[in-house]
Amino acid sequence: MTRAAAPPILLQLQSPESISSQLAALRTLKNELIGHDQRKEAYVVGGIIPVLVQVLTAHQPGKAGLSGSTLGHARAYHPSEEADVCLQAILIVGSLAQAGGPTFLAPIFASGILAILLPILSSPDCPQPFIFPILRLLNTIADRLPLQSQDQWRQNSRLAELVFAPEVVSALRRIIAQDYSGIRSQSCIESASALIGKICTEEVHKTALSECGVLDALAVKVASFVVAQGFVLPGSENHLQDPGALGDLPSPAPASARLAPILRAVTVIIEQSKWRAEHFLSSPGIVTVFPRQVPGFAPTDIKKGPWGSTYLSGSAVPRHADANPIDGLLPSVPLAHIKSSPSSANFPPLGNSGPQRRHSHSFPTPFSLPETPSSDDEENFIVPWLLCILRSESGMVRIMAARLVTVLFRLGVAKKHRVPILSHLVVPILIRMLDKNFKLLNEPSDSDDELITPIQRVKEEAPTVLASLVMDDQELQRHAVDGNALKRLSQLLKETYNPVSESLRPMWYPEGDSPARDPESVSSECRLGPPGYSPTLCHVMRYREGILKALAALVPFKDEYRKLICDNGVVPYIIDSLRPRPSDAPVDAASMPKNTAADGNPTPTLLAACGAARMLTRSVSVLRTSLVDAGVAQPLFVLLQHPNLEVQIAATSAICNLAMDCSPMKDSITSADIISIICEHARSPSNKLRIESLWALKHMVYNTPNDVKIKIIENLGPSWIRQVISQDPVSALTRRRLEEEPEQSIGIAMGRANSAGEQVDILNPMEDSTAPSEDFKMTDTMPPSKMSLDMFLPDARRRRRLLLHGNLEQSTQSRQDDIAVQEQTFDLLRNIICGNGASEMIDYLFKSIGQNELLDALADNLRPRTIQLPHRREPTSRSLHVPSEILITVSAVIIHIAAGLPRHRQLLVSHGDLLRSLTNYFNHPHREVRVSCVWVVINLIYEEDQTDREGCRERAARLKALGISDRLASLEDDSDLDIKERTKTARHLLNSFAPP
Repeated sequence: MTRAAAPPILLQLQSPESISSQLAALRTLKNELIGHDQRKEAYVVGGIIPVLVQVLTAHQPGKAGLSGSTLGHARAYHPSEEADVCLQAILIVGSLAQAGGPTFLAPIFASGILAILLPILSSPDCPQPFIFPILRLLNTIADRLPLQSQDQWRQNSRLAELVFAPEVVSALRRIIAQDYSGIRSQSCIESASALIGKICTEEVHKTALSECGVLDALAVKVASFVVAQGFVLPGSENHLQDPGALGDLPSPAPASARLAPILRAVTVIIEQSKWRAEHFLSSPGIVTVFPRQVPGFAPTDIKKGPWGSTYLSGSAVPRHADANPIDGLLPSVPLAHIKSSPSSANFPPLGNSGPQRRHSHSFPTPFSLPETPSSDDEENFIVPWLLCILRSESGMVRIMAARLVTVLFRLGVAKKHRVPILSHLVVPILIRMLDKNFKLLNEPSDSDDELITPIQRVKEEAPTVLASLVMDDQELQRHAVDGNALKRLSQLLKETYNPVSESLRPMWYPEGDSPARDPESVSSECRLGPPGYSPTLCHVMRYREGILKALAALVPFKDEYRKLICDNGVVPYIIDSLRPRPSDAPVDAASMPKNTAADGNPTPTLLAACGAARMLTRSVSVLRTSLVDAGVAQPLFVLLQHPNLEVQIAATSAICNLAMDCSPMKDSITSADIISIICEHARSPSNKLRIESLWALKHMVYNTPNDVKIKIIENLGPSWIRQVISQDPVSALTRRRLEEEPEQSIGIAMGRANSAGEQVDILNPMEDSTAPSEDFKMTDTMPPSKMSLDMFLPDARRRRRLLLHGNLEQSTQSRQDDIAVQEQTFDLLRNIICGNGASEMIDYLFKSIGQNELLDALADNLRPRTIQLPHRREPTSRSLHVPSEILITVSAVIIHIAAGLPRHRQLLVSHGDLLRSLTNYFNHPHREVRVSCVWVVINLIYEEDQTDREGCRERAARLKALGISDRLASLEDDSDLDIKERTKTARHLLNSFAPP
């Protein structure tokens, strides 16, 4: 029996007798394809997609007279046969995309048909009936994008790149900004918002949506729900004409409108950026319904002068507005003592106990959130409104409200005083969603595609939101664990490995194989792609990913929590989650994964599993028992060479703790061929991979034989080490910043908090950087009672501030990464020259790297530096602060060299600039810098035996000549007890060998 050839209807479409016959053929074809996946497959193989490309190309706007207003209030849309032909072709493409998941996406992408449809959507004259079918098609494709895996299922970002082109972003803004005038406009608004929530993951796309006004348009839609629900603050009508407001309250959203897609779109755009969050909160829609409450004065404090002018009395004190009225709708919760999250005590840093750069975050971007400095600004009223929505609604609206309020909390917009209500309201709701018997009452679907049930969508989101909420907050973690979250999550992780029951069976073919999968026999637009995971299995994988994130986020600080995970018997399942999809796995539907450990996991699940493994390795007892028994090392070794860069970074981060001196797996790491792999990663162009690799190497070399240390130095390359420790990332990045953006305010552009939480300025400006310049003052106001698309374009002040902070975040992150690479390299050198055989390793470093080169690099990193400020009428220079991280690690290397042989100490003292530069930091604000300076003095003049007495006298005299004695005297009354005691020792030794 042979396969039937494609029906002759394709020939009718390719060479139609008339427009009417082509339209009739398209309608017939559409009706034949609906609900028949095997027929769709036959048509794709027969070449239907290239035919549809021809039809759409011939009927684009301007060619077929497709004219009409997108928003429906300009010219009326007049249907025609040409327009119907184009519309029927779009519907057929959507029907094909709804078929067999990723299988049909490959020919659609290969044909370039989306590049034809998106300009139609982007056209200002796009007819209203075309907008929703195109948006529905894009959502259908987004829902069926394959989970990222190896080889045949690589991450596909082509849809996002097409959709977030500037002209399409402008179309999305127009669509979302339109009024809720009917069911059609409502569907378009929700579809556009849902599309953003599904595919917006890259920072560049989030920034584009913010800059082009999409975020402001979404804010107005949020405001319309606030109006509809009656949450507009009393007195808001008095602020409608304030700068930045809309001029009138938005129209209330209809009862049938869905809030969940709007909240999801807002959330994904502002995630990981406090500046985008503040841009959202300062948007006209939010400012209109939640105006800023300005403190006022009592009437008795306002006096009237003789000429009618008013003034304030000398005792006038501004009084704050009444309490937030929305908070009155929330339940009262007991106050809790908020404690900061200390570093884990199991693995103290080697060589210094100051603040470390690494966070307890257990999963990478887009879920790991950056540190943001605390702010004294008032909390926006949207936070209690979201809490009210979370309390009163259900389903996707509730989970999206929880997700948005979590993001605002993580970014510092929701204040710390919200921790009790988050603990007693949000955490229990999220845990309840993890119950087996959790049900939704009359919950409408969040999508037109019923790939999975609404309750599955809610349960899929809940663990990820819980993970983001409790991350790095011990109070929230305690409430979650007290709510039995660990036990529930452990049970759910086990259940994700249950066999998946599929209601759909693979299509049967007479010849036993599906057609058109031979890449050499068929063109790409007629060739079906790999089947990918089924919708149910995709849900299971995403659910497993969220559960792993939640487990990791709950246990970074408490060893008892990590032991509780082991007691629940979930460690083997975490190890199974570290296994990737085999690269040589078959791609036919009959051989699709059946959800066993041997079937492996997609890339997002691997990342989450690496984070969970990393958190568990923080416990010495768990590391020596459960993780060893489960064999955690071998899967991580495999992931070190995974094709995906993020997986390499996550695996390396987990291996860092396995390389600790207390780990029973350290020998297997140093004896296997892992050293060469990690050393290769340390030279990677990716700063994140370099930092994690150097961190792992730093742990490997500690207290290991010298042959292992030498092997690591040889694999890294002495020339590479010399290059890293000799670079000056602060001056280089500052100069680059000044050259690229000379017009920007230096005070604003260069000020940031460093990783230790200190406020650092690359250029150390003395001016007040918080005072806005004239360019940043708001001068324009919105015309009263007038809505237009232009109001959704951010004004010049807000747009410039958004761009400035976006560039600042990138520049600051780049600077911190370069500093971290240098910091970890110095830490590596420090651990190489400590322990047994340290003197031999000091000599080896002097020989391989170069004695003068190494000492010069140490001196250069201590030397104060200045930079010339360009674009000034008079030549000026400004000093730059050396980061405290570099000062601590460089001084630690000096301390260990000084702990070597007498000739090593003599080399340090005889260097022209090394100790002279160090004298500048005896009164440094950071205690670790001060105590390191004292330890350098102690080690330089410590007498090991009688043969070194004369050398101690010479070194003590040299130190006194440099003014070290006065520096030590200034530390006698230091606030830190350890520094005071070390200073006594240093002064005693100094006076013993060089009396005053």
